[in-house]
Amino acid sequence: MLKRTRRSASLGALSFGTILISAATLLSLVAAMACQGRGSGVLPPPPPKGLAGNYQVTYATSTDACHLGVVVQPVDRFYSIQVNGASLSLSSPCIFASWPATWDGTVITIQYNWTQVSSSTCSWQMNEVDTGTLDPVGFSGDASLTVSAIGNCGSGLPCQVHSTFTAVNCANTPCKVLACG
Repeated sequence: MLKRTRRSASLGALSFGTILISAATLLSLVAAMACQGRGSGVLPPPPPKGLAGNYQVTYATSTDACHLGVVVQPVDRFYSIQVNGASLSLSSPCIFASWPATWDGTVITIQYNWTQVSSSTCSWQMNEVDTGTLDPVGFSGDASLTVSAIGNCGSGLPCQVHSTFTAVNCANTPCKVLACG
């Protein structure tokens, strides 16, 4: 005849409590791993209201490892910054394109990507990142342009051009007359 083993009520409660604690610990670990590599989890403050507007941007090249001429340098431009809550976007009145931008509470970062045809067998992939901080007339900072080859472009690519820039808010300081083309 089989004999049944009886457990005490405290042993059953301990097992259930152990299961609950184990489940809670496991959920905590899963949550911690899910957030790994995503920063502190604290959202940056929204961009300042005065950041939205029309800007005239001028660049001064500091180093040019590409030596491909002015078409491969960050070019002076006009753009408009739109602020929608915590997100930013840029557009140009001269080019039907928009670019993403981010604001971390201190630094604005703008990413430009485009392709420039050099010849029938070569195009240049341009990837520019501008990072700047606010100042009394707009914002200013550094620009880094990386040029990569698409097709048969010869040697010397990829290469980089580094510049400084100043973005003047046209509401604060008069801008040049806009000339597209």
